[in-house]
Amino acid sequence: MFLETIKSEGLSHLSYMLGDESVGVCAVVDPRRDIQIYLEIAKDRDVRISHILETHVHEDFVSGSRELAAQTGATIYAGESNERTFDHEAVKDGDTIRIGNLSLQALHTPGHTPEHVCYRVSGGKGAEAPWGVFTGDTLFCGDIGRTDLLGKEEADGMTRRLYHSLFDKLLPLGDELTIYPAHGKGSPCGGNIGDRLISTLGYERRHNPKLLADNEDEFVKNQLGSLQPAPFYYAHLKDVNTHGPRVLACVPPIPMLEPHVFQIEMGKPDTVVLDTREIEAFGGGHIQGALNIALREEFPTWAGWTLRPNQRILLVLAEEDDLETVQRHLLRIGFEKIDGYLGKGMRGWFEAGLPFDGMPEMSVHQLKGRIDSGRSDLQVLDVRSPAEWNQGHIPGALHLYAPFLPDHLHSFDRTKPIVTYCGSGYRSSIAASLLKRGGFKEVYNIPGSMKAWKAAGYPLE
Repeated sequence: MFLETIKSEGLSHLSYMLGDESVGVCAVVDPRRDIQIYLEIAKDRDVRISHILETHVHEDFVSGSRELAAQTGATIYAGESNERTFDHEAVKDGDTIRIGNLSLQALHTPGHTPEHVCYRVSGGKGAEAPWGVFTGDTLFCGDIGRTDLLGKEEADGMTRRLYHSLFDKLLPLGDELTIYPAHGKGSPCGGNIGDRLISTLGYERRHNPKLLADNEDEFVKNQLGSLQPAPFYYAHLKDVNTHGPRVLACVPPIPMLEPHVFQIEMGKPDTVVLDTREIEAFGGGHIQGALNIALREEFPTWAGWTLRPNQRILLVLAEEDDLETVQRHLLRIGFEKIDGYLGKGMRGWFEAGLPFDGMPEMSVHQLKGRIDSGRSDLQVLDVRSPAEWNQGHIPGALHLYAPFLPDHLHSFDRTKPIVTYCGSGYRSSIAASLLKRGGFKEVYNIPGSMKAWKAAGYPLE
């Protein structure tokens, strides 16, 4: 028997391969869209991928189930739902799926989504009794799945369903069972997921803050009071995964565009220039109207927050070698219309004599001086989450969470300078590029942002 965890960087998504080498078969639980890693593991283990198990309709990444089924002929298993329109085997509460000498029992655990199932696993040499459970987005290490994906009007009811799924279904399975969740730290699917990738039902029962509620009403109050806004791309990916993602068969090539061709392509409808360079490089010189989302760990989540499904994407890269990584991240969250990248990057643009813009930076010391002067017309904009804002912010600052900025540009004065800050400067650079794209002329970013402000010993409000 073997069990491997596959972590998808950026999205904090965890998928699993579980197999019986003695009979040469295995299952993949909650696969991602780029499936090559599963094929490679299966080859290395000398097993055939015979089963694909989905815990629920995912909203934070494009499922790789159809892609993997097309490549391997494996059967897709998923919880009963009237909405799915692609070929799969529906499983209901209590159904058992056998993979060689391994046995996985489906447990209907609604709350995160209505059709959600967990899989209790037993089997393997010396492990006839149940030893683990794939919990999907029902239970994480240190947190639970969000319950607002059907909208605010359904959130209370879904939270109560999750309460019973946890306390009546999962926790009674036994403290010793290991949990294998679908996400780790950093995923928006949970508000405060811990560092560990696995845990036990007993540990979570005793230490998970959400499971320490004295009763159902307290559980509901704690859960709904802790939810942060869900990324915009969730609704789109729910639709994609419900009806089945398009099978790519291979990763489509992205053409390299010479600067003047790139400039022409920029003028086509619904086109966005996505600059993935670091914030300092973007500030030094960028294409007018470009959106800056630096290629860091957070890139896919913030690309999902900021881009729109109907947009054509043109890329500006720090290095051509970044192309594969950027494309992989974008495909995982459903963005397929990547129509080219700028040849030679910004150096090629500069050498072609084409116009460019800049983004001046302001230190926290300069900002503090302008605030203290009392004469500044500077608009100071905090683009962190509501929870971060409530923990303390720069005196006199305005607040708007970065993803909501494009729909609220009218809330700010285009005739006055505006400076953005966040926790470290990453999100504020995204916000600053959105402001520039929206027609603001004098925009500043704060390198280091709140970290720098606190390090300088300046006060919070």
